[in-house]
Amino acid sequence: MCGIIGAVNSAFDTNFDLSSLRHRGPDGQGEWRDGNFCHLGHTRLSIIDLDHRSSQPMISRSGRHVIVFNGEIYNYRELQREFLADFDFRTTSDTEVLLEMWESMGPECLNHLRGMFAFAVWDVREKELFLARDRMGKKPIVFHCGNGTLSFASELDALLGLLPQRPEISIRAMDLFLAYQFIPYPFTIYEGCEKLPPAHYARFKDGRMELKRYWAIDFEPDYSISEDAALEQLEEMVRESVRLRMRSDVEVGVLLSGGVDSSLVAAVAARESGMRLKTFSVGFDYGKSELEYAQKAADTCNSIHKPASLDETTACGLFDSMVNAYGEPYGDNSALPSLFVCAHAASEVKVALNGDGGDELMGGYGKYNPKKLRRMMTPLAAAGYRAGCFLEGVANRLCSGPAMLKFADRSCSALSPYMKVVRFNHFFSSQYRKGLYRPEMFGQVLDNRCEYEQRLISELPLSGPLMCRLQNIDYRHYFACDLLVKMDIAGMHNSLETRSPLMDHRLFEFAATLPPELKIRNGETKYLLKKLAAKYLPREIIYRPKTGFSVPVGDWAGTIFRQRVEKAVTDGNHPLWNYLERGYVKKMISGNPRRIRRDGHRLWLLAVLCRWMETHS
Repeated sequence: MCGIIGAVNSAFDTNFDLSSLRHRGPDGQGEWRDGNFCHLGHTRLSIIDLDHRSSQPMISRSGRHVIVFNGEIYNYRELQREFLADFDFRTTSDTEVLLEMWESMGPECLNHLRGMFAFAVWDVREKELFLARDRMGKKPIVFHCGNGTLSFASELDALLGLLPQRPEISIRAMDLFLAYQFIPYPFTIYEGCEKLPPAHYARFKDGRMELKRYWAIDFEPDYSISEDAALEQLEEMVRESVRLRMRSDVEVGVLLSGGVDSSLVAAVAARESGMRLKTFSVGFDYGKSELEYAQKAADTCNSIHKPASLDETTACGLFDSMVNAYGEPYGDNSALPSLFVCAHAASEVKVALNGDGGDELMGGYGKYNPKKLRRMMTPLAAAGYRAGCFLEGVANRLCSGPAMLKFADRSCSALSPYMKVVRFNHFFSSQYRKGLYRPEMFGQVLDNRCEYEQRLISELPLSGPLMCRLQNIDYRHYFACDLLVKMDIAGMHNSLETRSPLMDHRLFEFAATLPPELKIRNGETKYLLKKLAAKYLPREIIYRPKTGFSVPVGDWAGTIFRQRVEKAVTDGNHPLWNYLERGYVKKMISGNPRRIRRDGHRLWLLAVLCRWMETHS
């Protein structure tokens, strides 16, 4: 993994500050220019072919194309044999394979890649730039396009250094953050700065940018497949996916939470590699801890196990670092333990496998299996969603009392099963939202969420079983915009490459063909994946209640989060009050302990937003 940065046709003096991306690539850096047309930069985390010859920016043998690349192409050896068997390579890196494939077939090569990637290719002859992002969205690209220029980078803070002035804060993006705890693509917290969507590439030429989707999951359940055949194929694909992600010229470890998914990955990795791997776990001195199960999984895998404990004091000390690391407001509180375990692993390895994607792959959430009444509404789901948004808009315009707005929230949610997924986390809903914003700001965000959600749903081919529809929505929303962002930053902030075998796109394509009852059966989530895990792990690890990987926001609401928000409330000049009502927030933190605990997640989001505004406004 690495950091990439670049600018095209920029009149601004683009002397890159590569130090803003050094955490993504501490092993080397480089820059390349094509006169005043294009400037590319790269910071390197050396994983495959550690020699300096694989440094970037890398120029193709013909001299026509130049690439900066972040990520890994796991099947690069197979691609080399299939498409470039007669080519005289200068390196043994996946970067050169990708570059020469692009030179020979252009964007068509994206269909053959298996991996996580975000890269830019400059065509010296045609004076055009291509940006591309992997199918699931593991590797990020943010960009600013305007006035005939294009600037891009792996992270927002690096992108800002390419712009002549800091963009305005987007109140629409802030509103989406306060709704979902993350800012979905294509939005960023800054006006004019966007995220390249997953499974897209972009072409920039003559001052104009065009985006194109190159892949999408097709949910077509095959009811003819037997359970035994599905299990056999799933195991074969998981083993292959793990094998590919063990390719590395440096040591590979495993982030082992003690849950089903990471334990299965660790067990398969141990069997496929035939080595004693290092496994890394984090436990908590608050709430539930899975260290016991992580140790049992480690014993089963015969790994060199490295547990660590995260206490309240350490977690609080990580708060400011977490807020700064994500570049824009990001409120998934599991980012704190994720940053901690990645730092723990990075002290000994540069690459770590994890179990991310198992829940999304095989139906690990109850929200994919709504109650019978919601399932009966499937034929009217899209129409019910539109009706719910209309009702919400009317209520927000005509009502001011929290009780009526709360009723509107619940009525809106009841009209469509899609709401259960899109608004699975909906923290500052209508009953809070109207009082939270300054009046002039509320007018700007009134229809914001419904516009985003309806566009999201309208772009998806939603048909077939309800579970397939809900998974499809979740992939483009919570999965891509929250979970994948969390682990990319948590790993790269600590110069650790995290690889996710259960997120191989071929696995997701296969899972999309499975009947829903092989994913959730009689209330048992991840039915088939757990059956596979039982071939590798003790049942006590597999068949137990799901434990979240998060911090106790309810317990900390009255102390840590309240104190941080209170500090902002006492400062009448705090930049947050340009957008939100200071008096409303003051009332939130002045309630009784029970109410403050109930508002724990909302206070957490406000604490994140306060801190981000203090350091970035």
